[in-house]
Amino acid sequence: MDFDIRETDENDSKLLPLGSSFGNLVRHVNRLIQRDLGERIAPLGITLGQWYALRTLWVSDGITQIEVAQRSGIAGAAMVSAIRSLISMGLVSRKVDPKDRRKYVISLTERGRSLEKPALQAAIDANVAAMNGISKSDRDLCLSVLRRAHQNLISKENEEPARDERLDL
Repeated sequence: MDFDIRETDENDSKLLPLGSSFGNLVRHVNRLIQRDLGERIAPLGITLGQWYALRTLWVSDGITQIEVAQRSGIAGAAMVSAIRSLISMGLVSRKVDPKDRRKYVISLTERGRSLEKPALQAAIDANVAAMNGISKSDRDLCLSVLRRAHQNLISKENEEPARDERLDL
């Protein structure tokens, strides 16, 4: 391992300083970007949980609720709640999947589609704010490292048995 580590005195166990922890820094940066994005999309009347569902549907409209959850990385009750609120707001519709009557297909309404441009602009603005003052070469390197770490962890996740979660309303 190439991390800067220091030893504790009593247990002789190694402790990774928070400032040197890739995971800790990624978590903090993510939290700050999420907060910024949440503030930017609030005037549109949507929350972060709703944003993730909408963002997925803007790319792949008319997919099952389970697919929305899997593609957005939001699972279980949080996605059920987001979809229910989007339905009540008139931003998406839910219909029984004709191929499998146990599942629901989630589709954008015209109103949900109309939020795409301003919401994506809010996300662009949040990313630009986070990358302010960082050179293009450093941004490219950062994204390359994050993609590699993502791939490392996805590969590990694919080796583990899949969890079967029912996400339909």
